[in-house]
Amino acid sequence: MITKEEVLKLAHLARLAFSDDELDKIIRDMDDIIAFADTINNSVAGDAEKIRNVSSKATPAEDFREDTVRESLPNEKILSNVTASKGMFCVKGGI
Repeated sequence: MITKEEVLKLAHLARLAFSDDELDKIIRDMDDIIAFADTINNSVAGDAEKIRNVSSKATPAEDFREDTVRESLPNEKILSNVTASKGMFCVKGGI
């Protein structure tokens, strides 16, 4: 079980502040997460075949499209729907 002091130390490192109610909920949530991780670790311990091979779902490099250099749109076209711009930049909230 994770202690209140451990959560407070993590919160301090992350520059977070919590009320007592929030802290109690975080402790319960972290305990649930740790218990779930323990369940996973115990279910695959010693049997590497049970671990899903994530890399098998990746797209092989040879299936990527070839990079091609194309001309970009002109700045005037890009900024044609912008309500306010300054040079080649969009301006938030007007000029």
